[in-house]
Amino acid sequence: MPGIREDWFPTSIWYFQVEEHERLNADLLALIEAEHQRDARGMTDRSSILGWHSAIDLHVRPEFAPLMKIVLHNALEVAGFQRWDLAHGDLLLLNCWANINGKFASNATHNHPNSLLSGAYYVQAAEGCGNIIFRDPRDLATMFTPPLAELTPWTFQTVRYQPIPGRMLIFPSWLYHSVEPNLSDQERIVMSFNLGFRPR
Repeated sequence: MPGIREDWFPTSIWYFQVEEHERLNADLLALIEAEHQRDARGMTDRSSILGWHSAIDLHVRPEFAPLMKIVLHNALEVAGFQRWDLAHGDLLLLNCWANINGKFASNATHNHPNSLLSGAYYVQAAEGCGNIIFRDPRDLATMFTPPLAELTPWTFQTVRYQPIPGRMLIFPSWLYHSVEPNLSDQERIVMSFNLGFRPR
């Protein structure tokens, strides 16, 4: 009789393709460029390497409201799948910011403390602009690895997602991730965000 397999402790990464994103992205590009011109230095104590990181209060600015509405809609789908009891509290946006990664810019490995869900929305992304890489959170799982005939969801040590304009990723805030260097000639522009939970 064959054994019975049970899978526990899964880590889910969600992605959504925003419909009719072209107009939204055109508006966001203009807003982000204006913010970049207003604050050319940006925040320098973040994971960005050679890139620009905006202030983290974009979620409260009215001009970014259309994207924030989409973020909350998608986050509610994630919360519903995970059976979070939203009768006793609310998901809320904690912060949101823009990143501009020019040629060779990247993001060091990091996670997002003090939040539940984090995400990235791709505003501008060319071929070769740098994949986002998620790392297996089970550090001890790679202490000894036998030879593998092929990789599976149970043996991957890293997972890469190619940035695609109009795509939104949502993932657990504790999940370590990084971004490869931008090897394209176009700036990689992404809006990132964190969500939390407020009990009623």
